[in-house]
Amino acid sequence: MIAVPALVAAGLVADAMRLRRRLARFHRLPQPRRAAPLSWEGLRESAGYDVIGADGAVISANVRHAAIAHARDTGLDVLGLIPADLPVTRALDMLRHTRDAGFAAVVHTELLDDAYTGDYTSTMARLRHHDADTDHVVVPCHLTPRSPAYKGRAAWLHGLGVPLAQAVVPSILAMALVLAALAADPQWGPVALIAYCAVPYLVFAGTPLSPRDLHRTALLRPALTPYTWWRTLVEDLPPWPRPLPRRPRKDEP
Repeated sequence: MIAVPALVAAGLVADAMRLRRRLARFHRLPQPRRAAPLSWEGLRESAGYDVIGADGAVISANVRHAAIAHARDTGLDVLGLIPADLPVTRALDMLRHTRDAGFAAVVHTELLDDAYTGDYTSTMARLRHHDADTDHVVVPCHLTPRSPAYKGRAAWLHGLGVPLAQAVVPSILAMALVLAALAADPQWGPVALIAYCAVPYLVFAGTPLSPRDLHRTALLRPALTPYTWWRTLVEDLPPWPRPLPRRPRKDEP
């Protein structure tokens, strides 16, 4: 029954192309002209913006200043920063469910003072309830926290209002279809499996995003995906912190 593997493979490719079209909406932040040390230090911009980030997120001073300048020039209230090396799992979640990468954002200080909780995810969740002009750009750096892609995934999705079932069940169904194709036609079933493994390449190849784990995730996807389901579902969701006064940086008066 070659029709079953062919239909499954076609469906996987079509979904990958749909995500790739969504990814095409994101543009790169212009590359800073000069390199800068990896530091949050430096004089605070006078444009009324500041940067918040997830635990472990690091961005160069030049990129930070370029992002603030872009937000100021375009009149944005919130500018989400998408790191170019965002892991595959987080990048696919972003394209399917939300436009926030869970990395860092430039936020107008008036909004930030109202929404800041001391935690990036819950702060961004509060900002979603404001009538704010928002956009996202791909940051030309490769500095995402080197923790596993599934770490904090459940809390991040929960903060964005995405039920875990909405993130996990479609992935389970896709895997089930691949297994059904293998069972229906052992000779042509691997075509569906190859298409399943090729999805990350079809989505990200030649785009502003170059996930740091692209090759590993694509080649080991049939084994890594179920493990990601399990780690996501068993992760404890932290309680939302109450709003806290935003701590000024060392260089702030």
